[in-house]
Amino acid sequence: MPLKPLGDSAWLVEFPRETPPERVTGLVAALAKNRPARVLDVVPSFDSLAVHFDGADGVEVGKWIEAALSADADFEPNAGAEFTIPVCYDGPDLEEVAAQTGLSVEAVIALHSGADYTVAAVGFSPGFPYLSGLPDRLNVPRRKTPRLSVPAGSVAIAGGQAGIYPFASPGGWHVLGRTGTTLFDPANARPALLQAGDRVRFVPVESIEFPEKQPSPTAGLTTRWIEVLHPGGLTTVQDLGRPGHEASGVSPGGAADRHSLRLANLLVGNDEGAAALEICLSGPVLKFHVDAVVAIVDGEGKPRRVKAGDVVDFSKLKNGVRACLAVAGGVRVPSVLGSAATDLRAGFGGLSGRPLQAGDRLEIGEAGRVPAGSDWHVGRVTRDARIELRFLPGVQQEWFSDEAQRCFRTETYQLTPRSDRMGARLSGDRLDLENPREMVSQPVACGSVQVPPDGQPIVLLAERQTIGGYPQIGHVISVDLPKLARAWPGTWVKFREVTWEEAQELKRREERDFAWLRTGLELLKSKP
Repeated sequence: MPLKPLGDSAWLVEFPRETPPERVTGLVAALAKNRPARVLDVVPSFDSLAVHFDGADGVEVGKWIEAALSADADFEPNAGAEFTIPVCYDGPDLEEVAAQTGLSVEAVIALHSGADYTVAAVGFSPGFPYLSGLPDRLNVPRRKTPRLSVPAGSVAIAGGQAGIYPFASPGGWHVLGRTGTTLFDPANARPALLQAGDRVRFVPVESIEFPEKQPSPTAGLTTRWIEVLHPGGLTTVQDLGRPGHEASGVSPGGAADRHSLRLANLLVGNDEGAAALEICLSGPVLKFHVDAVVAIVDGEGKPRRVKAGDVVDFSKLKNGVRACLAVAGGVRVPSVLGSAATDLRAGFGGLSGRPLQAGDRLEIGEAGRVPAGSDWHVGRVTRDARIELRFLPGVQQEWFSDEAQRCFRTETYQLTPRSDRMGARLSGDRLDLENPREMVSQPVACGSVQVPPDGQPIVLLAERQTIGGYPQIGHVISVDLPKLARAWPGTWVKFREVTWEEAQELKRREERDFAWLRTGLELLKSKP
């Protein structure tokens, strides 16, 4: 059973196509025993399983997985629970699916609602169930170009699978109808309604009602707060994310430019993962109601002191489309699933799961010791209209034509304005498969380069899905993702292949640099 690198921060186990689901879930149970601290997540899918890890030493994690595989224990199948989902069949793709299959609309509805489904995996977005059991007559390929936004509650099919979109999100499946069933609630002990092994039936209804969305809890304000006079282009509360929930479809999220977040926090004396503000396009205008030390970093930056009553304009970004603004003491918001990060697609975390708005008040914590002085800065940025992204071969690289593989390695692509926190969309020479084919959805990672049927690559970023159904031609290595996160639309992108060992060494080198920086900044610290 092959063990493949899923980029430089995850391993992928691929099972034979006809492997029963209990074998996959059985390995999940086996890996729960003696799990190393550096393992962040174990994510099952139909016939594959990903193990995400932190740090630069993935060798030991790989050995641990291989030991579990060699045990080859048998496990009891997951009986699962039964659920009935009401569906109003009025989707925008219903007639198209009927035309593709040669069926009437009524026959499509009857087939879809008459089948018994099993939850094979949960992923793509929080609570999104991948359902096996779709009748063969309804096996249609994904849309050639994914929609930028599929409404929450959409019931859809593609590639022999059925699914339900819990939140509005991009997607390439054919939408047959809608449901008002809540599939994910981060406040519940079991956030995802459906789990692998559960059974589902769809029931046609004439109309549906959507439950009212409950407001997210807010932190009580103290005397230490900042007022948002203007929110900027897209400003959100972010930290280093919420790993550990990908099996429920929850993106690890966090700052798209983790390097700048860590730098900004260190410059103001915070822990590297403290909650800060991620700025996109243009920054906010803030009024400080307390003395504070701040640092805005877009690959480089330095701390500055502000006084209570000061109005500070952070609207102009110098080096890139994104920057991180840290405040000594950190931004205080309620923790959701162990993190302050804003998940824009799912609508939770940060400030009620949304970007900042004018009139918002941001509570900040008590500041500790901060580095003194203002005649120095840290970081290094190359201001270039072209960036190089180093990559590892993708899991499905061999599916692509020789010409597509050549183009990916040698041609230049351009970052498009359609990019967001979920993924950087590129345009350039088409990357076509050797032979058209559909794939079973499997886990993805930050940096995975997916290629939908239109042949234009998408590099997955912080708010990525957990499972995807498009082939991966490559994986951008971790240390290069911040460059892409900061790049403006129109930036030219060149890919260069490196080895897994080189990627691991680059991660170790980055951590050594941060260790030196922490030591140097500690010597500069004084009372705030």
